[in-house]
Amino acid sequence: MSHKIHRHIALGALLACSASAFAQSGVTVYGRADAAVYHQSRSNPGANQWSLSSDTSYFGLRGNEDLGAGLSATFKLESQLDLSSGASSAAFFNREAYVGLSDRRLGTLQLGSMWGPSVWISGKADAFGRAQLGAVQTLLQGANNRGNTFKFDNAVQYITPKFGNVFGRAYVQAAEGAATGRNYALALDYSSGPAFLGLAFDSAQIAGPTVGLAAPAVRAKTLGIGGAYNFGVARLHGYYQRNQIAGLADANSANVSAAIPVGSGEFRLALGKWSRPGDADARRVALGYAHFLSKRTQVYANLAQLKNGSRSTSMLFPISQDSAPALAGQDVKAFGVGMRHMF
Repeated sequence: MSHKIHRHIALGALLACSASAFAQSGVTVYGRADAAVYHQSRSNPGANQWSLSSDTSYFGLRGNEDLGAGLSATFKLESQLDLSSGASSAAFFNREAYVGLSDRRLGTLQLGSMWGPSVWISGKADAFGRAQLGAVQTLLQGANNRGNTFKFDNAVQYITPKFGNVFGRAYVQAAEGAATGRNYALALDYSSGPAFLGLAFDSAQIAGPTVGLAAPAVRAKTLGIGGAYNFGVARLHGYYQRNQIAGLADANSANVSAAIPVGSGEFRLALGKWSRPGDADARRVALGYAHFLSKRTQVYANLAQLKNGSRSTSMLFPISQDSAPALAGQDVKAFGVGMRHMF
């Protein structure tokens, strides 16, 4: 009996120590589970399809350790999930994976794989929050690298402390011996009460043939400006982006969206256009409604129409994850109903 008691005491002490260490490290498990049933129809040639598509669903671990004197160690490991199959991506922590040091006076330094500045800025400048059929990235992260660099692998990021209502980001990405991939980016973020304004710039070294140029490597420079204002009765959002590559005409995109609170939900509207040389333009209109069952859970419905130019192959997110790519010049209509839960 005494041996059992001793074993129980030892086990309890071990669990207590583990719980104490876990608490000191400040590790948090978090995520989002989001999926919807969608129906899409296409033109030229006509086609119809039902699908259950996982929206931006993920889970992650993040934490910090207080090192004293205003300094802390931080980390984040975040993985994409496909709720329609339960699968994760081939690169398990494909969303963000980094370790860093944060100082209240000097700012934060992170090493690893991180979202580019356009992701943070455009997310705040989008009434749909980079999700559902009205997601702003449908017109920002397109084919042929004529859009922003949405992720920086093998990178170092510095985030400044706040100066009043403003803070900045700076990124440097290593090519690690490759002919392309020496990239960098900068961003500024201003938030004050109901107002937001953001500026994102990235310069990416990409393969010339991917944009129709003979040079083995060319530099794609992308500038994005986003803003939002909450009037109480409605929130207005806007984002403009320009991509420049020497020897090619500029590629531009713009998105204007709004959210109107009604009772326990809100209506959302988005109008967007992507202008690229050679009749590769695309236009999208989206309408949605979200009903908030709680702070963490919502049900929603949305519909959208995407019109492609004769050489454009843009596709609506999130059904693009479960559908064949659009054919050049093919228009797409879709509607869906779904549910999101945050944890």
